[in-house]
Amino acid sequence: MTVTVRQACLGDREELIALHRALYIEHRSQVMPPELEPLYAYRRFEEVLAEDVGAMLRNPATALLVAEDEEGRAVGYVSGYVRHDPRRLLSRKGVLGDWYVRPPHRGAGVGRQLVDALFAIFEGAGCSVVETSTWPFNTATRRAMEHLGFREIQIVYRKEL
Repeated sequence: MTVTVRQACLGDREELIALHRALYIEHRSQVMPPELEPLYAYRRFEEVLAEDVGAMLRNPATALLVAEDEEGRAVGYVSGYVRHDPRRLLSRKGVLGDWYVRPPHRGAGVGRQLVDALFAIFEGAGCSVVETSTWPFNTATRRAMEHLGFREIQIVYRKEL
């Protein structure tokens, strides 16, 4: 499959909201155990998703890339930003935020093209390390991260009171 990866623009807003929704509602419901839902839930989640996309599109510090098929349809996206902490030995790190490819296009290298393009942006910004996170129950993404060379370094716990 041939895709084009490019920087997203304001005209991509609706399609990005659909991809963001697919990641955080549809995909999440497929991988998340139902009993954990309250620990991740938002009020008015559709509004939150739209606000997230709008904020990413407006923030010049956010890299927001979209993959389009031959017909110009968005089939995936990735987001990230650079964090600088001069106290750290590896002081500039790229943070891979959201990463999603529509199911029919998975396994064809689309996700790899998206992250490679994001990594190139991070390298150009002087980053020496990339960080990301995922849900512990998202085994497919965890395998993908390991395949990309990531190592698990932290586990976060959450408990409802």
